[in-house]
Amino acid sequence: MIRGIDNYLTAYQPAQKVQNRAANDIEEQTNKPVTQDRVEFSAEGLAANEAENAQDEETAVSEKEIAEEEAPATEDDEIGSEKVSGSVGINAAKLARMLAAAKTRSQVQAVMELIQSDLRECDAGKEQGLDVDEASVKAAKSLLEEAKSRMSSAEDREPTPQEEMMSAIASLM
Repeated sequence: MIRGIDNYLTAYQPAQKVQNRAANDIEEQTNKPVTQDRVEFSAEGLAANEAENAQDEETAVSEKEIAEEEAPATEDDEIGSEKVSGSVGINAAKLARMLAAAKTRSQVQAVMELIQSDLRECDAGKEQGLDVDEASVKAAKSLLEEAKSRMSSAEDREPTPQEEMMSAIASLM
């Protein structure tokens, strides 16, 4: 349980500030409110979350299969090409929490790599004709710039167990 972690509040408060700033950026760019995720840290809560995610994936796959079965055949189908549709976005609030929890250069570097990976996925989605959430891409780019500036101030050492735990918790939220 989180309450048992030493210095939890001192590590959580900066992460909350960065998360709020990212949420405000997204709200300003999309004119849509950002809702907070509710996360349970118990083993039962994590297991339930994983089961729910697996069920959501199964539902999405079965809905896609149903739509493909119901779709009328076209000339494109006869040739063997596929049409892909969907949308791509970045969870900027999660990345902001992870960046706030990062205390060492290696942790900041890991967050930078995640941000860059997400940005590459969005670019690839754009090339495939998918809808891309431009507000989350802009927020991720600003987080990448913030991460680059934090690299100079981050300590070049191994993270403590507490810092590793805070980083892991931020990645789970």
